Amino acid sequence: MLYQSLKSEFTQQRSQPVFTGSGFFNWFGGGTTKSGTPINNTTALTLSAFYNGVNILCNDYAKLPKSLYKKDGRNREKIHGSNLTYVISKRPNQYMTAFSFDKVMLLSAILKGNAYAIIVRNEITQEVTALQYVDQNKSQVEVRKFNNKLFYHIDDVVYNAEDIIHVPGFTLNGITGIGVVTFAALSLGVNLNSQEYASDYYETKGEGVGIVTTAKPMDGDAKTRYASALSGRLSNKDKFKVAVLDEMGSFQHIRLTPQETQFLSTNKEGIVEVARWLNIPPHKLKSLENATFSNIEHQEIAHVSDSILPWSKSFKAEYDVKLLTKKQQQEGMYIHFNHNSLLQADMKTQAEYFSSMIFSGAMVGNEVREKLELNAIEGLDEPLIPVNMQTLEQIEAKLQELKALNNE
Repeated sequence: MLYQSLKSEFTQQRSQPVFTGSGFFNWFGGGTTKSGTPINNTTALTLSAFYNGVNILCNDYAKLPKSLYKKDGRNREKIHGSNLTYVISKRPNQYMTAFSFDKVMLLSAILKGNAYAIIVRNEITQEVTALQYVDQNKSQVEVRKFNNKLFYHIDDVVYNAEDIIHVPGFTLNGITGIGVVTFAALSLGVNLNSQEYASDYYETKGEGVGIVTTAKPMDGDAKTRYASALSGRLSNKDKFKVAVLDEMGSFQHIRLTPQETQFLSTNKEGIVEVARWLNIPPHKLKSLENATFSNIEHQEIAHVSDSILPWSKSFKAEYDVKLLTKKQQQEGMYIHFNHNSLLQADMKTQAEYFSSMIFSGAMVGNEVREKLELNAIEGLDEPLIPVNMQTLEQIEAKLQELKALNNE
């Protein structure tokens, strides 16, 4: 009865949905370039900086190792061999690897504003057996409120919110998101116009455009024939082009004006603009003008904390609530995204980090070896404590020990 009521609500009453797919884009305008090219997800990706930025964000998020942990008091234990661990870290569904699934989910969240996946559970045990990605290019998704609950209408099937992984991007209502291209349409449109202008210039206004001057006046028909003959000669596909001008004629190329040169450099400035929209450091888009070897490391750390961490937190929060039962959550189970994996490229910094963690007692040697995918070594399970760092109680106890030994 509930399913029939929900289906009737979706199909018959057609009350205002929370989200109806592409409607938001039309609502905010979208727009076109000067040549009439629409500014949308597809055309935006023709900009190398935008494509590269989106690809970097999605790859870096997909690279994060994802594991199931259980917290017991002050101890944390990594859960091996569970079906949920296999789903989130190896094979979410029969079509994708974990990397491909995570990448396309974040891609949808950035470009379309929402990432959706259907949670498939075992009918008997209710364990999660798969996460099926919802392709919004092929499936119509609507989110509606009914009796103070959220329901998802996907391809004529109504799902409870508990059965859908839904990660919104930038959101105005807290429920559904809006793709970045929607807001960045005007800015990206400038870059697309610049790209089209550059292409048009080099095709129609480059070295092949010029002015012919002669010492002898010519009538209109003669000028036309003269121009056609010269144009045909210079535009042929011969390796060497030689044109002979009669009666002391001269040919002068039309070059780029300073204003045109400055306009064509818009693509260069557009890299920084794209970096702002995607919230990533410009050096990640291969713009190294203000980068040095001394600050690249800090920019990489900023990239992880400012660009990747917010997205991973959004996915983690959804995974913890939707993929773990309330009983599992009460038992201290949670899903962990390991961000340290993104900072492993700098071996010197990594070595200094692990060294400080070991000698401060924050980690033991075998914990470091585990992160480096190395086998444990006997004797490296005890924490190291610097001898010159003790509490007052420890110093007092040591003094009492020494006094007792001296008295003996």
